[in-house]
Amino acid sequence: MTVKLFIRHVLGVNADHDGLYRKTAAYYGTVEQQGRLTLHLHLLLWIANSLSPHEIRNRMMDPQSGFQRKMIDYLESVHQGEFIGRTMTEVQNDILYASSDPDYKDPTQTLPEAPPYPCNHQSDQKCKNCKKGDIWWGSFKNVTNDLLYRSNIHSCGDHCMVKGECKARFPRPYVEETTVDEKDEYITLRKLERRLNTFTPALTYLLRSNSDVTSLLSGTALKSVVAYVTDYITKTPLKTYTIFQTIRDV
Repeated sequence: MTVKLFIRHVLGVNADHDGLYRKTAAYYGTVEQQGRLTLHLHLLLWIANSLSPHEIRNRMMDPQSGFQRKMIDYLESVHQGEFIGRTMTEVQNDILYASSDPDYKDPTQTLPEAPPYPCNHQSDQKCKNCKKGDIWWGSFKNVTNDLLYRSNIHSCGDHCMVKGECKARFPRPYVEETTVDEKDEYITLRKLERRLNTFTPALTYLLRSNSDVTSLLSGTALKSVVAYVTDYITKTPLKTYTIFQTIRDV
């Protein structure tokens, strides 16, 4: 039921509104059961009227076009690799300070608050609803950063280390700003936190849990992820003795 609600209301499938990433053309996903019986969703999303990787590359390389800047702005708005306006240390201190308040609640244990209806005029501090909107956006950023710190930071350990290397490829390279390599035509998106999974702020705020959002900008990457996701359909289910062992451990 949760997945169905997500597909309808967040992705806008069979709904009277566009999805979080604009109009959805198609989707494909499967739910994986992990060793400790927790479930999580792997999903591929195709956006309606989107260009092919080849068409995007050609337009990105046109210096006379504003397409490159618009494309980067869109990607950075839905694919982020750093906290919102804060460093990890600052977020850690913010959480420590906020949690000292007796009324503080762990955001992973709460539901998201809907924003106030937007006004039909420019922001005006004399407008009570505009003030409510500003307060909500401030809360949105703080809560999202709190959620990211609790849920999206990768810590290496026995679960991911193989021969001294992390299977999840952490820590990731630090990238100060998004660049487009004119030689190999590759987009390298900004990433300021090396151990933070890339995410969409609104999605993190809604789901209140770990998420990993990636934009597939090449045919090779797309084929690899399609193979990765579809592989879960044919995964061998857990053995009975493993299930009982897991239940006992939990």
